[in-house]
Amino acid sequence: MATTLLNCELELSKQLGDFWSSTTTSAGDANGTFLIDTTLRAKREDWITDEATVMITSGTYDEQEREIDNIDRETGYLTVRRPFGGAIATSVTYRIHRTTSADEKRRALVYSARHTFPHIFTEVKDESKVLGNWLRNGSFEQWTVSTVPDHFVTATVTAAKNTTAPYVYHGAASMKLSTAAGSVYTTNTQVPDFNELAGKSVTLKLKRAWCDTASCLRIGIYDGATYTYSDYHDGDSAITELDDPLYCDAVIADEPTEVRFSVYHDVATGTSYADDLRLTGPARNKYHMGDLSFAQDKPHQVSVEQSDYSQAEPWVQMKGWEVDKDDYLFIPSALSNYRLRIEGIDYLDFLLAGASSTDWSATIAINAPQTDILVAEAAVYLYQQKLFPNYTSGETKRYEGALGYWLEELRSRRGKFGMNAPLMSVHRSGDR
Repeated sequence: MATTLLNCELELSKQLGDFWSSTTTSAGDANGTFLIDTTLRAKREDWITDEATVMITSGTYDEQEREIDNIDRETGYLTVRRPFGGAIATSVTYRIHRTTSADEKRRALVYSARHTFPHIFTEVKDESKVLGNWLRNGSFEQWTVSTVPDHFVTATVTAAKNTTAPYVYHGAASMKLSTAAGSVYTTNTQVPDFNELAGKSVTLKLKRAWCDTASCLRIGIYDGATYTYSDYHDGDSAITELDDPLYCDAVIADEPTEVRFSVYHDVATGTSYADDLRLTGPARNKYHMGDLSFAQDKPHQVSVEQSDYSQAEPWVQMKGWEVDKDDYLFIPSALSNYRLRIEGIDYLDFLLAGASSTDWSATIAINAPQTDILVAEAAVYLYQQKLFPNYTSGETKRYEGALGYWLEELRSRRGKFGMNAPLMSVHRSGDR
């Protein structure tokens, strides 16, 4: 379910009555100062407004936009104020925007994507957290930088996000290690909560591991004085069984100089995959929410699986949870090693390759009729901009009328097409 920014702009233009497209019938001049389309001979010269622009939609100058100077009814020439980089060839498609440029419409749509919240939104369902797990991003879901998972550090080895089956077991991603011997680790520098483990017994488990080389993949614990390692993966290109993960136990020093938890890749020529790394010890009932995509870091529901990696539905909804001012989710439970399902909503945005983007190919996670709410919000934005003191009183009055129409249309569309958020489960909220 997604719609491109370009298709949103097309719909906005059509609903504003500002959509006209055609195709050039001959090649323009070599300097790119005009294009030729005999269809334009049917237009009056004053059909082109002072704000009119032309946007090329195919060929060499696809997606480039220029202000229109004039059209010539005798020749079908459309002259632009700033030349393109070269000739606009024959059979090139283009669109004319008479009242508001394509770039202004793009800006309005990007602005409106988040301002339509909470009437339209993107649903979020995260299962990367595990009850009792002290690690952040132990499922290797978040990769702000492509070469290292969030809250971890790489040493020599090459790390990469993997989303390809069968090497993903928890969530949508796992970690691939290759190219050089080394490790990926997290310490009390990345996760200050580890300081609370001083003097405590802990267990580190890699629930799902794969490696094609013996004596290559293992995990370990270090407290500034003592290293503790798991056994190696057999290196037989098999996935570890859920009841037989790589694991190691240790007691963290009373005053550790460092608290480190590592995934080791000890053979440069090998390839390893790791997913669902868990660190358990003292009861853990708080979980950092800042790396999840919830509006204001506040979820609507929190559920827990019925048993470790259970496929049974429904998951059991948890009560009494709360999110504090530091974006920690508190869950009143002493359970451990069960996956959490955290559900809620987030602001919409146009995304390309997972990142916010204004490229015309970027997509927003809604389709019609919810896009009609986005279009109405963008129309309101555009007419509000036109009420700034740049126009005559007659024009301002006309824009006020259009703004009034679109404000009412926006209200109506919100009522008809607004999305229903997940039900809010019973919980406490406060500044615990």
